[in-house]
Amino acid sequence: MAITKPVIVESDKLYKKAKELIPCQTQCLSKGPTQFVEGVAPKYLKRGKGCRVWDVDGNEYIDYGMALGPIILGYCYEAVDRAIEDQLKDATILTQMHPLEVEVARLLVDTIPCAEMVRYGKNGSDVTSAAVRLARAYTRRDIIACCGYHGWQDWYI
Repeated sequence: MAITKPVIVESDKLYKKAKELIPCQTQCLSKGPTQFVEGVAPKYLKRGKGCRVWDVDGNEYIDYGMALGPIILGYCYEAVDRAIEDQLKDATILTQMHPLEVEVARLLVDTIPCAEMVRYGKNGSDVTSAAVRLARAYTRRDIIACCGYHGWQDWYI
C-alpha cells in the first residue's frame, strides 16, 4: 500500500492569517506547528471521531495525541456527547453552585481510596500551581522535578 503525502492548503492559509493575529499562532505550544512535521502534519484540525481527526483540507489522521492527552474515550464519544447536550439545555456557567458539583464530588470520594474531599480547579495551570505549592509546603523543599512543558506559571519559568 502506497502512502501518499496529504494535500495541505487550507491549513497553510489559516496559518498565514494567524501569523498576523496571534503571537506564535497558538496559545498552546504543544499544539503549535513547530511540534509536528512541516508539510506532512496539518496545522488546523476541524473535527474528530473516535481516535481519528480530519484537518481543514479534509485529510484523515489517527490522532495519537488525543487532544494533548485527556480524550481517553475518543472524540465524539456518544455517552459523553449526550451528557454535554443535556447539560447545555440547563446552562454551563452559572453565578452560583450547581448540584452536579456535589454529585461529582461524591463519585470522586467514593472512587478514590485516599480522597476525603474534592477541590475543583478551572484549568490545568491552576491545579498544577496548587500542587506545587502544596508539595513545597509539605516537604519544605523548593526544587520541583518536572518533565515536559507545564505552562507559564512562575514555578515553572
